[in-house]
Amino acid sequence: MTFLDTGILTGAVLVDHPEHEQCREAVVRFRDSFTDAHAMAETFATLTGFYKVPTEVAAKLTLALATIISVEPFTMSDYRTAIGEARSRGVMGSGIYDSLHATFARRKKAQRIITRNPSHFALVAPGMEILFP
Repeated sequence: MTFLDTGILTGAVLVDHPEHEQCREAVVRFRDSFTDAHAMAETFATLTGFYKVPTEVAAKLTLALATIISVEPFTMSDYRTAIGEARSRGVMGSGIYDSLHATFARRKKAQRIITRNPSHFALVAPGMEILFP
């Protein structure tokens, strides 16, 4: 199974993204791919904030991802695990979000995480294959 990080989702749906083809290919290539609902919110935030995509378009692009890949919410147990691991690993600030993604990916038995930010997962996803598209 393959977890797709926010940067991959953003690049896959945004045709003008500099790595659109690589990100789109990652979504298509790994048919067993999935993500968490928080990554969907991050995708919408990135599209509307950083890329200035109008909210109506960003909403359609983001929600269309759920027709292509599996999307599930975090559980309270995911939060407990991620926060506990963040404390023991020295993760601070916004690093908690990647810790949450990694915790979710482990719970779902992912073998790999595909991300545009591999260094963000080095600390929080030991033992998992971290791929850059």
